[in-house]
Amino acid sequence: MNGVKAVVYELKKFSELKEDWVILVEGKRDVKALKKLGIENVVEMKGQSYHTIAEEISKNKKGVVLLMDFDEHGERIFQKLQKILPTYGLKTDTYFRERLKKTGIKYIEDIDRWVL
Repeated sequence: MNGVKAVVYELKKFSELKEDWVILVEGKRDVKALKKLGIENVVEMKGQSYHTIAEEISKNKKGVVLLMDFDEHGERIFQKLQKILPTYGLKTDTYFRERLKKTGIKYIEDIDRWVL
């Protein structure tokens, strides 16, 4: 099992067990790629402000797995969300993103090509 497959397997299990958490991604192609792999509870930013998305998620979830791309834009979003989400009472998880970064993948929307 390659590194990406192992992370996807763990992320799928996490999404099945932690229904009170969401996996936050940048856009609809990221959502599509993860859903293709059977990963649920995926939410896209959809161009919403950081505070709007944090407020929406905090209404019925307790945590967020951050899965932003590894380009400059994705890194900026990731850094801002790490600061903002806790102010809405949300826990953040960066474990899966850190593991994926080590595999060399650059864009979350490409994750299904690494696995299938």
